[in-house]
Order: sequence, then C-alpha cells, then structure tokens
Amino acid sequence: MCLTQKVDKKYLTKAEFCDFCGISKSTGYQLMKNRKVEFVKCCEGLLHFYEIPIEEAYRYLQEKELKNKLPGDYQKRIKKYYRDKLKSYDDLIYTKDIMEITGYGKEAVRNWINSEKLLGIIVRRKFCVAKEDLLDFLISPYYFSIIRKSKTHIEDFEKIGGIKNG
Repeated sequence: MCLTQKVDKKYLTKAEFCDFCGISKSTGYQLMKNRKVEFVKCCEGLLHFYEIPIEEAYRYLQEKELKNKLPGDYQKRIKKYYRDKLKSYDDLIYTKDIMEITGYGKEAVRNWINSEKLLGIIVRRKFCVAKEDLLDFLISPYYFSIIRKSKTHIEDFEKIGGIKNG
C-alpha cells in the first residue's frame, strides 16, 4: 500500500492495519506488543479487538520507507563498487553467476526473480538477469535491508566501508 492512498476511517483493526501496511499478522502483533504502534484495546461484551489510529499506520509506513533509504553518497559508493565488480560479466548474467556475486543460494535468487524484486527472464530453461537490472537490485533498499546477509554480502559492505545494517 502506498502512502498516497487515503482511508476514510479513523481507526483500523489489527487485520486491516496489517493489510494496509503490507505486513504479516505476527509482525503486526509484535509491533503492538513492543508498543511501536499505538492502539486501544476495545471490548464489546465478550468480543475483544484492537483499534489502531489510521495516523499510526501512515507513521509506520513513513518510518519504514525512511529506514530503507540510503544516503546519496552511500548509494554512489555502492553503485561504483558493484559496477566494478560486474565489469567482467556478460550483459546477461545467469543464476550461478548471481550466486557467486551475492553469496546467496539458488533458491534465494529464484525467489528474488519470482517475487519480481529482481527482474529476470528464462533463456534456454535457465534464469538470467540483465547486468543493469542486477546492478539496480544490488543498490536497492531491499538488498541493503536483508536481515540474514550472506558472507559475501557482508564482505562487500565491509569493502565499501562505513555502512552498517543488521
């Protein structure tokens, strides 16, 4: 859901909040449990439910968006590093090469392509990605914010220098 979408309600249920923010119900529960999102517990007879102010949903989305943005100088440094790293590769890069470049396994690469986070095509029954699309992916907030980073990913960020995450 994008930040420009307007909702006519003042409060959202937990399920509506999760749908609105594009998060799982367990993530929504953790946000409420850890008081990262304000809410009101309501009771109507035996029925218990939560009301989350719509402003909280917008605030959460804005924080999430800002958290995933890299400062411009880091982006330039990352882009230069990965452009140099990809110089020796052809314009179409196959899964095994992406695995070598990123340090992630075949399933991770396939998941990135299937979820359209990484734009790929199938050539002769093999996934491949245009070099520029891979570069865009490597400097994306999604790639930067992967929590369980591969050894290669960590080494790359150490070589780039000054970037710390998860």
